[in-house]
Amino acid sequence: PGSAPRNVQVRPLSSSTMVIQWDEPETPNGQVTGYKIYYTTDPSQPMQSWHSQMMDNSHLTTISELTPHTVYTIRVQAFTSVGPGPMSAPVQVKTQQGVPSQPSNLVAVEAGETSVTLSWRRPAHAGDNIVSYELYWNDTYAKEHHRKRIPITETYTLNGLYPNTLYYIWLAARSQRGEGATT
Repeated sequence: PGSAPRNVQVRPLSSSTMVIQWDEPETPNGQVTGYKIYYTTDPSQPMQSWHSQMMDNSHLTTISELTPHTVYTIRVQAFTSVGPGPMSAPVQVKTQQGVPSQPSNLVAVEAGETSVTLSWRRPAHAGDNIVSYELYWNDTYAKEHHRKRIPITETYTLNGLYPNTLYYIWLAARSQRGEGATT
C-alpha cells in the first residue's frame, strides 16, 4: 500500500482488553489482503520487539491479556500481495484499572492475650491503586464472623480477640474498582 491505515481508534473495554478499529489506506495500491496490529507498553523499543496480531481484511480487532491500568501504544499496517505498506501514526490508550490481586505473606504474631499484629506485602502490580484493605476474621469457638476496612498499610494490630482461641484471618486489597482476591 502507498499509505497507512487511516482513522485508527482504540478504546479500552476492560482492565485487560482493548478494541482497535481503522479504515483502509487512502492509497491501497492493489487489494488489501490483511492487517498487522502492533502494540507495546514501551514505544521506544524496535518494532520487531512489539507484540503483534495478524488480521484478515477486517477493520476491527480485540486484544486481550493486557496489563491493567497501563498505557499501550498501537500502530496498524496494511498488506497487499506485494507486501506491507507504511505504519499508521501511533495511537495511545490506557487500559482500565482492575481490582488488585491478593496481598501476600500474611503473618500473624501474638501481641498480647487478646490481640495479634498482622503484617503482609502489598499485591504485586497494584501500583498506587489501593485505597484500603478489607480484613476478615472468625474464631473457631463462637463462630463469629468479622470484617473491618483498614487504611493503606502493611501492618495492623487486631484487638479484642478471645484469649486462647484459634482464629482464621484473611485479607483483601481494595481499589476504586472493587475488592480483589483474598489471601
